[in-house]
Amino acid sequence: MNTSTLTVVALFLALFILIFATVKLKLHPFFALLAAGFSFGIISGMPLSDMLTAFQESMGSTIAGIGIVIAIGTVTGYLLEKSGAVETMAQTILKITGEKHAALGLAITGYFVSIPVFCDAAVVLLAPIAKRISKDTKISMASIAVSLTMGLHATHMFVPPTPGPLAVAGIVGADLGYVIAFGALVSIPVMLVAHFYGEFIGKKYYVQPKHEMEIEKDQQLPSVFMSFAPIVLPIVLMLVKTFADMMTKDAQSANTLLNIISFIGEPMIALLIGMIIALISYKNLNKDDKEIHTFDGGFGEALKTAGQIVLIVGAGGAFGGILRASQLQDILINFFSGIDIGILAPFIIGAIFRTAIGSGTVAMVTAASMLAPLLGVLGISSPMGLVIAMLACASGGSMIFHANDDFFWVATSTLEIDTGLGYKSFSVASVLQAITGLAVVFVLKSILI
Repeated sequence: MNTSTLTVVALFLALFILIFATVKLKLHPFFALLAAGFSFGIISGMPLSDMLTAFQESMGSTIAGIGIVIAIGTVTGYLLEKSGAVETMAQTILKITGEKHAALGLAITGYFVSIPVFCDAAVVLLAPIAKRISKDTKISMASIAVSLTMGLHATHMFVPPTPGPLAVAGIVGADLGYVIAFGALVSIPVMLVAHFYGEFIGKKYYVQPKHEMEIEKDQQLPSVFMSFAPIVLPIVLMLVKTFADMMTKDAQSANTLLNIISFIGEPMIALLIGMIIALISYKNLNKDDKEIHTFDGGFGEALKTAGQIVLIVGAGGAFGGILRASQLQDILINFFSGIDIGILAPFIIGAIFRTAIGSGTVAMVTAASMLAPLLGVLGISSPMGLVIAMLACASGGSMIFHANDDFFWVATSTLEIDTGLGYKSFSVASVLQAITGLAVVFVLKSILI
């Protein structure tokens, strides 16, 4: 058996081990991901030292990127739950959407929030509201989780300034304004198809949050402003940072104010500001609690939960790192070189890379890099054709969202969705999103080109 075949076989065996261990054996995801990653490395013939290096470096970089965000976000969520702010936010959203359309309200929230904010940070912030709404409305957490997570996923894949679509727009040379406008347009049906699937899966699997705190009937609740501020303010700060960074691409144009804005808009700093506001709100309503910020108090309790989530997410990133360090990417590129199937090419390439490696950004960028030299041959080198090419890459990169993606573990852990249901809900929804995106791209191509 040659190296290429062995690598592909190793990939399928590793995914089988991962799914079997988590779904059937109920093994803790951290150890299931370790088993899958090491199995792939050993079976594919990777040098053991390279495998360990890839695992350690990828786990370290993943935790460095999202670990602090998860820790701060988990503490903020705890404070919002204990103070009753989550109840206030849930009641406010339900007044706007009505109980019947609560899941759609969260899908739309995710659609807008994920444009300026990374979806993993956003789901950590919004998870307490989602769980409270599920509890109050008796809507299955499966419906709520799919609507929120895949609403975030839609704009994360299609609308700059998130890294994937921004990078692809640059590679193919598409106009950024057109990309934002049409990316936002395509994201609407992409978001809605996942929401409707969420409603379907919620009827089939009725689950409720396990750790949602009960609100005492006579408990004083914080105001709407103080409830939403710990979430809305960080989002605003991160959005402002995005524009500030665009203005300071040329170092000479940077000034002190823009540098300060950019600093406080960093996810860690913005979320820390939100956490402080949540703490102030909590202390105003619970003046007798002197232990909330201590090791044995609420902070310590919240960080116990955060620690598990960080380790699971880190292991997911490490698994993806081993896949990327192998010959898998070269094998796929060589397989697709020379194949000309029109606009389907970037879609298929993106889909295979996302499914195999787990990174939507890597999948989109790889598809765009292979597509760029063929734009003229495919007849999509016009300004609008370049936008179509970018959207095709994004559609492919949306599929399949599963256990080799660290965002999968952030979503399942914070929203309390077990791995088996995660595959049945998030993974299937991502397939529907990808196919819907491709269908809309074909319609736009027929109209605009």
